[in-house]
Amino acid sequence: MEPGFLRILHIVPGLGQGGAERVLAELCRQGGAEHEVLSLTAGAPFFDMRGAPIATLGLARGQISVAALRRAAAWVRGRRADVVQGWLYHGALLASLLPRGGARLFWAIHNTSLPPGETRFATRLVARGLAPLSRVRPERVIYCAEAARTLHEGMGYAPARGVVVPNGVDLAALAFDAGERAAFRARLGVAEGVPLVGMAARFAPQKDFSNLAAAMAMLPEARLALAGMGCEATNTELRALLDAHGLAGRTHLLGPLGGMRPFLSALDALAISSAFGEALPMIGLEAAANGAPVAATRVGEVEALVLDARHLCPPRAPAALAAALQAALALGRGDGPRHAARAARLRERHSLPAMLAGYRAVWAA
Repeated sequence: MEPGFLRILHIVPGLGQGGAERVLAELCRQGGAEHEVLSLTAGAPFFDMRGAPIATLGLARGQISVAALRRAAAWVRGRRADVVQGWLYHGALLASLLPRGGARLFWAIHNTSLPPGETRFATRLVARGLAPLSRVRPERVIYCAEAARTLHEGMGYAPARGVVVPNGVDLAALAFDAGERAAFRARLGVAEGVPLVGMAARFAPQKDFSNLAAAMAMLPEARLALAGMGCEATNTELRALLDAHGLAGRTHLLGPLGGMRPFLSALDALAISSAFGEALPMIGLEAAANGAPVAATRVGEVEALVLDARHLCPPRAPAALAAALQAALALGRGDGPRHAARAARLRERHSLPAMLAGYRAVWAA
């Protein structure tokens, strides 16, 4: 094994669409380390893991199984890892319970809120239970944003073990492409000059599609494009929501997309309508890298993504989100000072090399 080469085992609740899962995929695609992944739940990965071997315990969401714990322990023992990285609450808990054979233990935490009634009781229970464990188990708790660190240290997570590695994206690969914009809009039948708002998210309560739908109903000239798991015409709940707000005729349901640059290039503004739980949304970073205005609810550290304070609004406030979207659409794309300042922030803190270097530095310290 070459000097500095690490064998890293990642333990994650699942491999569906999400910011933490996207970060994990980026890490697995890079050289300089050997990555393997153990998922608690079954299902093909949403993101390209680029050859990282994947095993699954096959659990249903919320299921507990002694037999699965034994399989997980055998999986870890058979790999003689240098690092075990537990992702999110359930991955961190399982990684902490397993015998690691001398491997160093790290956690990766991405949430910024756990509101009762919105977050599963089991998830809140595990999150609280990890607080005392954080003082004796992981060498470091890696947070993706300062807001996530602040929340969890307020819950009792060990401050001395916390470190922030901000999310990052491939800025060059996401740069605006005029040809892709024209082609994508032509595919949707949206003429240039017609405002196109987009959101890319899985269909889940956290993302608050109701908030977005109500806001878009106040912007009758704009069209809406929705991408992500559950954003398909077969989703009767989503279709009923769009119908209730008069949006069915001006909304494009795209489902999961393989690449985000054509979608983002086609947009005039990206919406982030989340009600809770966001830290630093990856799709917001991608949109900013593409030069698109972002209108977002004040959840997590979205300030880094917007071009103007008027593009931020409280969660669960459709009229405020509509105003934020209107302001973002009015500002547009362009190369003004606000765009330049945001681009500088991205280069400094949110590039893919910066994120990768941050994780490597934590693992190697």
